Amino acid sequence: MAAEPEVVFVDWSEVHKAVAQLAHRMVSDGFIPDAIYGVLKGGIIPARLLADIVNVDSIGFIGVKFYKSIGETRARPELTQPPTLPVRSLSILIVDDVVDSGRTLQLAIDELTRYGAREVRSAVIYLKPWSSFTPDYYYKVIDKWIAFPWEIGECLREGLKLNYFKEIRELIEETVRRL
Repeated sequence: MAAEPEVVFVDWSEVHKAVAQLAHRMVSDGFIPDAIYGVLKGGIIPARLLADIVNVDSIGFIGVKFYKSIGETRARPELTQPPTLPVRSLSILIVDDVVDSGRTLQLAIDELTRYGAREVRSAVIYLKPWSSFTPDYYYKVIDKWIAFPWEIGECLREGLKLNYFKEIRELIEETVRRL
């Protein structure tokens, strides 16, 4: 039996701090994209938060699936949703929650480039130290499994024990058991 990975639960306060720092770095670089893209599913919320801070109205999504479960990936990332907005001749920021191997984000960048984006930069909240890909902007490097506040049900279904507000965790656990 494999040992349970060490999990870091990231709360909303930490997410907002991370996104604020990412936005600050982008603006300090003079980079305000024409559109922001989130990688489904983990990049949706950080993309929306970044768009709000840097005042970008165009938000699109691209679906890339790589993980099957905690620590288990497919042979290669798979495009599950093409870009939802036109990107031709635009500067794009692609956002995800974590870069682990880097293959998911690289596929998303390749697709946006293939669809004609003029420039594609990347931002993530967390970067794993072993990643072969370093995004343009990241908040922190971390070597643990991360549980975000938008994936509590998923983490519980995976059997992770989350140190979360007890009453919320119990309500979510009961709901997950009923499914």
